[in-house]
Amino acid sequence: MENSSPIKEILYNEIKKIPKKEIQKLQNEDYFRLITSLFENTESKISNIKGKTNEKLGILSESLSHYIFTEMLIPSQRKIVYKDIEIDIIIPDLNVLKNTPDNAIIIYFAKSNNINKIQKKIDELQSIQKNTSNIWIVLHENLPLPCKTYVINQNKNLFSDLFIDAKHFVTSKNLDKLRILKT
Repeated sequence: MENSSPIKEILYNEIKKIPKKEIQKLQNEDYFRLITSLFENTESKISNIKGKTNEKLGILSESLSHYIFTEMLIPSQRKIVYKDIEIDIIIPDLNVLKNTPDNAIIIYFAKSNNINKIQKKIDELQSIQKNTSNIWIVLHENLPLPCKTYVINQNKNLFSDLFIDAKHFVTSKNLDKLRILKT
């Protein structure tokens, strides 16, 4: 399902409905409302797409994360392969992971609720990011994992905390050197 794009198309159609000037005016705390709105509007529309719920929500949350990180000017790279390990998103970039891993976060979007499969991926990621607290996992349901987790749940939007934490991390590590005025 990862290669198909109907979920991304639905998400970006929802994003197109929001006036660009409105998005540009958002402050950090306003992103919570944007994330919640986009997620809720998109989630109901992807329910008709064939596939497992965990997989669809994983693709949606990964696509939404990429968009929000871009809007928040959080430096990130997506879909990087390093030492034969696929990384969903890395903050700020692969060079920082290689040279100063404590200043890099790897974000993994679990597209399954199989704890053994998720743990296997975490083990792979730990071979390139020794600092387990810098491996963040986004999942559909809460599972006991050794890493920081963000749960996609309508009742309690813990997923939006990912962006607050990422912004804090980037700021605290002085990694937000890319300061561009959005036009």
